[in-house]
Amino acid sequence: MSIVIENVSKSFGSFQALKDINLEIQTGELVALLGPSGSGKTSLLRIIAGLESANQGFIYFDKENITTITAKERKVGFVFQHYALFRHMTVFENIAYGLKVRPRNERPKKKDIEAKVYELLELVKLKDLAKRYPSQLSGGQRQRVALARALAVEPKVLLLDEPFGALDAKVRKELRRWLRRLHDEFHISSIFVTHDQEEALDVADKIVVMNQGKIEQIGTPNEVYENPQTPFVYDFLGNVNLFKGRLNNGKLLHGNTVTNVPDGDPSETREAIGYARPHDINISRVKSDEEEVKVSIAHLHIVGPSVQIELIREDTKEYLEAELPKEHYTKLNLKVGEKVFVKPKQLKVFIPEDYMI
Repeated sequence: MSIVIENVSKSFGSFQALKDINLEIQTGELVALLGPSGSGKTSLLRIIAGLESANQGFIYFDKENITTITAKERKVGFVFQHYALFRHMTVFENIAYGLKVRPRNERPKKKDIEAKVYELLELVKLKDLAKRYPSQLSGGQRQRVALARALAVEPKVLLLDEPFGALDAKVRKELRRWLRRLHDEFHISSIFVTHDQEEALDVADKIVVMNQGKIEQIGTPNEVYENPQTPFVYDFLGNVNLFKGRLNNGKLLHGNTVTNVPDGDPSETREAIGYARPHDINISRVKSDEEEVKVSIAHLHIVGPSVQIELIREDTKEYLEAELPKEHYTKLNLKVGEKVFVKPKQLKVFIPEDYMI
């Protein structure tokens, strides 16, 4: 089932939740709507589901305009963050519910419903818990029941609103992996809302980064992480160092340092900001390059196989952050308080007025 969202806008009173959204989702894609709270992710998901109406624009399923069709007629499976299971029903009854309440002429036979439910229980690894109630399950188990219930009615589209947000980190990781396998098996067009960058990068085929009701960037996880198109995307998708200065003749002047910028416009001088990830910061004990910045080590934090290093520039007193593999850190034998030199391996420069060079 392909999905096309065309010129969709939505306002709640004076607040504009969505502004002219255009998006195409191919059949079988698993798409993440990623952004901070208030960016419009859930509003867009609910409009696709038919739970909210857009003020303008159209929604198409397989080129059919379903904008005015009710949520029930759209045959969408919806999974909520807090499960929304029926507490008085067993696991079996929760999963069977959508099939049992179908109109009589569309309702499967009792034995077919039972076979379908047990097939899904096997799929979500909960076959032995069919007679339990939601209160007797862990959070991860409840979320799997909610997913099985959504899949029971064989939806054309699966929509998930922060599906793992209420779970602890370890369970979230396990369920992300499980959802990916489940999606690959069913090959159903799926859209999930999340504010968790790691979750989106780990699970999705395509990421839609949203901010203040607009789409900032669309691409594969690798595309949006490695080639962010706006400062917001760069900053939202992980820790980042800022090198504030002026762009002049293809060089960024920041503090007492000049860094070559291959894509820099040589024709004018403008304020600009260079962005670099902590893992793209090179550290050396001896200055061997004019582009290196002298810093002092403020703090060292060892986390498993990597070391996070807080640095203070000698010229501007601004903080920088570097991340090194533990082996490299051990070889350098770095100590808090000593002076070293750093240089970004790659620097993406944005002009504040128009975002990009």
